[in-house]
Amino acid sequence: MRKISLLILALFFLAGCGAPQKTVMRATALMGTIWDITVVCDDEKVADKAIDEYFDEIARLEKMLTLFEPKSELNILNSKAGTGPVKVSPEIVKILQTAIYVSELSDGAFDVSIGPVVKLWGFAGGKEKVPSDAEIKKAHGLVGYKMITIDTKKSTVTLAKKGMVLDFGGIAKGCAIDSARPIFQKYKIKNVMISAGGQVYVTGKNPKGKDWSIGIIHPKERGALLGVFDAAYKCVATSGNYERFFKEKGKLYHHIFNPTDSYPAKNTISATIILNAKDFEYPNTLADALSTAIFVTGRDKGKQIAEKVKNSAAIIVTDTEGVMKINFYENSKSKLKLELRTYN
Repeated sequence: MRKISLLILALFFLAGCGAPQKTVMRATALMGTIWDITVVCDDEKVADKAIDEYFDEIARLEKMLTLFEPKSELNILNSKAGTGPVKVSPEIVKILQTAIYVSELSDGAFDVSIGPVVKLWGFAGGKEKVPSDAEIKKAHGLVGYKMITIDTKKSTVTLAKKGMVLDFGGIAKGCAIDSARPIFQKYKIKNVMISAGGQVYVTGKNPKGKDWSIGIIHPKERGALLGVFDAAYKCVATSGNYERFFKEKGKLYHHIFNPTDSYPAKNTISATIILNAKDFEYPNTLADALSTAIFVTGRDKGKQIAEKVKNSAAIIVTDTEGVMKINFYENSKSKLKLELRTYN
């Protein structure tokens, strides 16, 4: 499920950062987006080494999980759909386990087998177009997370039907962010901010020694903020309808599809999920998939999904006949206690 989410900016302030703490900021383009990393520690050389190692890890994962490289491991798996079990790397098993968990949690609102639909609509490197009903029906018949079988002991994946296509666009960045955690832990770096498109992960404190402030871009007013909240040890993922879209006959068609009918999801224009990073083994992978699921299901069902996830909060922005509404929701048992300062 391709998703280049609406941009979330991590806002931080360098003033007042005194010795011995140093601030190292780096950026690079990987996985179709810009990765910004800020590290606060007492050794710039150690910070640079950790960031270099992390960028190398993202590049490795990109080569493995992309649909734009014919020999990627994901494309090899897709090419063997309908032929039986295929041996895969542990990273693909991990991603699929989280993906299927979110699929079950959301009654199929998130589904990595949406690949044939994404390709049909032209969001996977083709020409963007509105397909015919017959074409959509045919592609829709190849979508269904229940047709994916994982054997964790043998590290194999079986795609039941020939022509199935897994698309990790809605979960791969989260997996890549999670791969940072052991790298920075190895170098004993506690204060980190990673921003990649619609995802932000923060640990420790910002250069002023305070919680990081995370701002969410307004989905309808480019350059404006929808809201801001302070966070430490949190992961944030946002899906939006305006970063990748096309218009045909005056109607907008975006890249986040509802797996129940294989058409772009309606009414929601932005969906954000916030998780406590310490509560999950792969929190960013989970958040990445959850933001898509909540976007697809919309305000009411999205809140129900968030209620099922420990220490979570959701920001769901709807647009009905041109009227935008911000819905901020926090799990009833959550200990996040977030304060959303809205600018809308």
